[in-house]
Amino acid sequence: MKNSKVIKLSLVAASLMLAVGCQSTPETPKVSPDGMQLKVNERSTIAYKKEGVNFSEYSKVLILPSQVAFKKNWKRDYNRSHTSLSTRIKDEDVLRIKEGVAKLFDETFKEEFGKTGDNILVEKTETGTLLLKPVIINLDVNAPDLKSAGRVTTYVNEAGQATLYLELYDGISGEILARIIDSEVIGDNMSAQWANRVSNTADAKRTIRKWAKALRAKYDQAQEK
Repeated sequence: MKNSKVIKLSLVAASLMLAVGCQSTPETPKVSPDGMQLKVNERSTIAYKKEGVNFSEYSKVLILPSQVAFKKNWKRDYNRSHTSLSTRIKDEDVLRIKEGVAKLFDETFKEEFGKTGDNILVEKTETGTLLLKPVIINLDVNAPDLKSAGRVTTYVNEAGQATLYLELYDGISGEILARIIDSEVIGDNMSAQWANRVSNTADAKRTIRKWAKALRAKYDQAQEK
C-alpha cells in the first residue's frame, strides 16, 4: 500500500512538473516541494537533487518494478481517428502494451546495471542501497500493433513519445535523494517507416537503453569519486 501511494503521488507530481517545467523551463521551481535543488533545467529534462548527498556511499542498487501510464485520453483520441472495429484500441490492448513496456524497461535497466559483473544489483534493501523507483508516463504510441483479423500496414515518422519519471531513494531511511524527468521521442526517423510490433519494441528498447546507460554512467562517475 505504501509503494502504491508513493507512485500515485509521483504521477501527480510528475504531471504538474511537466506542465510547468518542460513546456516553460524558466518557471521551473528552483526548489522542489520536498526540498531538493534544481540541477538540470532543459527543454526535455528536469533533475532535482538533495543537497549534500554523496552517491559514492551507495554500493548497491535495487530497481523496483516499473509502472507505466499512457498519455491522457490516448485510447479515446486514437479510436476517434479509427472507425473500423479491427483497428480500434481495446482495454486488453492497453493492458498488453503497458505490461510489455514495463517488462522491457525492467529487463533493460537490470541488464545495464548488472552487465559489469560487479554484483551491484540486490533484491532487498541493505546498508548502502540506492533504491530506484521508475515510472513511465505520457506514453503515446502512434501505431500500436493490434491483434486484428485483417492485415493493417501503418507508416510513421516516429513510434511515439514517453517520459521517464525516476526517483532515487535511500534504501534504508526512505529519504528521497534525486528526481529525474526526461521526455523522449521514440523512433525518430528521417522518413516514414513501417510500424509493427517488432519495430515498436526495437524503438522503445533503444530509448530505454539510452536512459539506462545515462543513469549507469552517472552512477559509475559517483563511485569513482
